[in-house]
Amino acid sequence: MCQAHLEKFDSYLTATLSGELILGCTSEIKEQVKSFAEANQQYNIIVDLTDVTFIDSSGLGALIAWFKMANQQQGNLVFCGMSDHVRKVVGYAKLDKIFTLVDTLDEAKAKM
Repeated sequence: MCQAHLEKFDSYLTATLSGELILGCTSEIKEQVKSFAEANQQYNIIVDLTDVTFIDSSGLGALIAWFKMANQQQGNLVFCGMSDHVRKVVGYAKLDKIFTLVDTLDEAKAKM
């Protein structure tokens, strides 16, 4: 099961995800982040994946959807805290070439 904790700051939003980003929970998480961004009219988003233990193709689909949403709104999207497993899956999909990936939340904040 995956969960999202969403928080608004002055110039960006954070989505702190935990659990497994797998089919069955990613649709809800994807919509939560999208709705939160739209409600706050803020598309500069940090996605903290520190507590994500596993990701499958539907999880990758959620990451891609947020990336597209941020780009369409001229926002900025930064992913931080990826475990080795998650980083490998993102790398296999060649998404590490287009996503902004950093190790820590502080590094992500500096990118905003």
